[in-house]
Amino acid sequence: MLFEKIEEAPDKPGVYIFKNKNKYIYIGKAKNLRNRLKGHQQALKYDYKEQKIFEESTELEWIITSSDYEAFVLENELIKQYKPKYNVMLKSGSGYPMLVITNDEYPTVKISRKYGEIDGDYFGPFIPAKTARAMKQLIHKIFKLRTCDPLPKRNLVCFDYHLGLCSAPCANKISKKDYNLDVKSAKAFLSGDAGKVIYQLYDRIEEYMQKMLFEKAAVVRDQISALENLIKKQKIIGIPEKEADIFYISKPEIYLIIVRTNRIIGIDKLKTSGIDDEESIVSLVMSYYKQGNFIPEKVIINRELEDLKNLQKWLSEVAKKEIKVQIDIIPEIISFIKQNIKHSSIDLKALESELEKVFSFKLPERIEGFDISTLQGEFNVGSCVVWEKGKMNKKEYRRFKIKTVKGIDDYSSMREMLFRRFKKYLEMENPPQLVLIDGGKGHLKQGLIVKDALGLKNLRIFSIAKKEEIIYTDDGKEVKLYDYPILLKLFTTIRDEAHRFAISYNRKLREKEGLKSVLDQIEGIGKKRKEILYRTYKTIDNIANANESELVRLGIPKKVAQNIKKYLNK
Repeated sequence: MLFEKIEEAPDKPGVYIFKNKNKYIYIGKAKNLRNRLKGHQQALKYDYKEQKIFEESTELEWIITSSDYEAFVLENELIKQYKPKYNVMLKSGSGYPMLVITNDEYPTVKISRKYGEIDGDYFGPFIPAKTARAMKQLIHKIFKLRTCDPLPKRNLVCFDYHLGLCSAPCANKISKKDYNLDVKSAKAFLSGDAGKVIYQLYDRIEEYMQKMLFEKAAVVRDQISALENLIKKQKIIGIPEKEADIFYISKPEIYLIIVRTNRIIGIDKLKTSGIDDEESIVSLVMSYYKQGNFIPEKVIINRELEDLKNLQKWLSEVAKKEIKVQIDIIPEIISFIKQNIKHSSIDLKALESELEKVFSFKLPERIEGFDISTLQGEFNVGSCVVWEKGKMNKKEYRRFKIKTVKGIDDYSSMREMLFRRFKKYLEMENPPQLVLIDGGKGHLKQGLIVKDALGLKNLRIFSIAKKEEIIYTDDGKEVKLYDYPILLKLFTTIRDEAHRFAISYNRKLREKEGLKSVLDQIEGIGKKRKEILYRTYKTIDNIANANESELVRLGIPKKVAQNIKKYLNK
């Protein structure tokens, strides 16, 4: 029946639809419907996907259009509406987060996943999403843009002012002129165009110093430092492409590389239902921008596309500006892609071969990674993460609160943690044969001291130096990991995970102590109630947003719940 229908197809542009009574199977477009459908029929001999489309379809329809471009647009609209089984689809349902500096009298910074939904200047997108949240916090910390929304008018400043996250324009703690310079500086920081404001900041710091306003001068100094660090970073990683999104297809995967102000600011592997032909690539690119993601001046795709001009026209209409679509990727980005994508997943056989060649021993089944985290000598903690049989095993992670070390002493803290952990190896049936310590030769030495003290025999100890990415071994080798990409991926993955896990524990302890210090000011809150409130709410904001009856249900007496609400609402 479908073959007979194909014979009736017109020699005109349009969209064709394979479907059955229950669902849509596949939607495509063509300059010539008859020729395209006959192509589908021919592909039945060798293409599994084509076989499934014909097997599951009982009906074939088409819509004739006045032009190839009209068919191009209609196809994408129908795919979005009906979500056919065998058309490529983006699995993520929303765009990447962007930061927005709002167009208010006293602007603030917000997060948006849809370009244009908030009135203001957009920056990003940020990958991964947590980067946007961290960057928002950084903007508040460095440039003190207001945290409240909408802006109230009051006489007393809020808690964020005392935390150094807001300059309190609501309470007239900053002039409009100075606040606008902070906004301008934040925009320069996010756009990478620091040169626009840095001289104005130098003028401002000079003015504050003359007036002996040293605390304000210190804030401006931090702003200048952040912008100068940005300029230094640009010199290192600057590329000749100003603004672009790059879709890099490496079947069956597709990667997105985001370039803004001559910098690569993000890379992500797009979650799709499969990339197998040109139509799939074009459909995926269109789906990505339909989610509300910002369309840059240039879109680059590393594949020849018959629909290149149609895609360019569609993007220009959606963005309401001229968009260029090209297939050439500049050498600097190709180099970046090779370093960051080629070995994104580790081939265990290749890893075994490379590790044995470089270090002369077989790849262990289990490797443990260690790091220390502290904040100015307070909240000293350590982390142990586990790589096992090709992946991180989070169930085996361990964290340590350093008990015997006061102040900043990385070596002593590392020795304490390693002693406590290595003692467990004596009891384990299959202890790790290799551990990796985040640090240089000094940190490696601490591991060797503990190993000798406990009499451990079959244990190798390495340390890894940041930036240079050099492995220091217990037999005196120094290995530059950039020469061995697979080993680089393995050891930096373990090191970065140990670092992340240590910092998250440090932050958790600090948040707990910070919350408890606030609760100490409230009448009726003792040790047990502090613990209950911390375990339930984690942050001051969450407690402030809880209603009185909710607090009472937790076992907090009604009068104490009223005290909590009264204190925090101030």
